[in-house]
Amino acid sequence: MAFTGRSVGEAARALIDRTDHLLARTVTRARLVFLIVPSSERGHAVVPIAFRQAGEATTAPLQTRFGRMDLFLGQVCESRASANGIHTFDVVSYKYTLTAAGEYEARLRWEYVRQPADPNARWCRHHLQGAMPLRFANSRPVLLNDFHLPTGWVPIEEVLRFCIVDLGVRPLSPGWHETLMENRRLTSAAER
Repeated sequence: MAFTGRSVGEAARALIDRTDHLLARTVTRARLVFLIVPSSERGHAVVPIAFRQAGEATTAPLQTRFGRMDLFLGQVCESRASANGIHTFDVVSYKYTLTAAGEYEARLRWEYVRQPADPNARWCRHHLQGAMPLRFANSRPVLLNDFHLPTGWVPIEEVLRFCIVDLGVRPLSPGWHETLMENRRLTSAAER
């Protein structure tokens, strides 16, 4: 399912509605919000998407088997208008994090950056990081944040599945698995 519309707002609303539907049946009823940042290039716009409170990006609390964790879902999409005026979204970056309640730094952070700000950056554009110590052989512990562990594209559906299956978040509907599978089927068709 490509997220398209006759305007940037209509395309953004299609994406937000689909994702909010997914979230409300899996882990949270918190709703995503989008902003539209016009680009200097005609027919283009940048659209940041996240949970927001008082205009600021925020998290949604989740109760896990390890205690409360805060989920952040953020994407930056770029809208491009075709010759017929239809706007289509491309994901420019995403950041999905899980942070233990009361902590500042995310325990796990999945990121994608299409175009790093530093043109000399050589790290993996799709990666996992986090404030977790790792030990290699007999070395002193280093943080996962010191690396850009390659992951490939990480769909939101798989982060939500991780929250339910591995972290023990109680799903909000009995059909959560089918909802994830259907959403993934629709969105992966658009990625091809």
